[in-house]
Amino acid sequence: MQHTTTQPRITVITQTHQSVFKKSTFVFTLAVLGGISILGGIVSLISAIILLSNASMPSLTSTILSDAAVDMTIGTWIIASSRAFAQGKMLAIWLYGGSILLDSLYSLIMGYELHYIFMGLGFLLIWQMLKFRKEWEAS
Repeated sequence: MQHTTTQPRITVITQTHQSVFKKSTFVFTLAVLGGISILGGIVSLISAIILLSNASMPSLTSTILSDAAVDMTIGTWIIASSRAFAQGKMLAIWLYGGSILLDSLYSLIMGYELHYIFMGLGFLLIWQMLKFRKEWEAS
């Protein structure tokens, strides 16, 4: 007769922090998002130059120029965040969070509506960066 116990075996359940994306896909996505923002800034800059050459709406031109500058700045910060993330630096979270904050503050100052989709996706990406950071610390 074999010795058996009636007590259930206790197993340790560990919580894993698996990421939704691969790191390379995530870095590429951030770089594309930054590139799109810079491209939008360039298009705004070209529009402002065209309007300035016609001099028909000078007040609109200054608004478009400031929009272009902010778009290109945000795009640059996002691309820098992508590069910092690829190198495993915490600076990536600060740069990306700063780009969200800059966009939100600029929208409030100019009287535009807040970009809730950009903010929501931004917080999702920051959450994903933090999950990657936990993986780096574990390894």
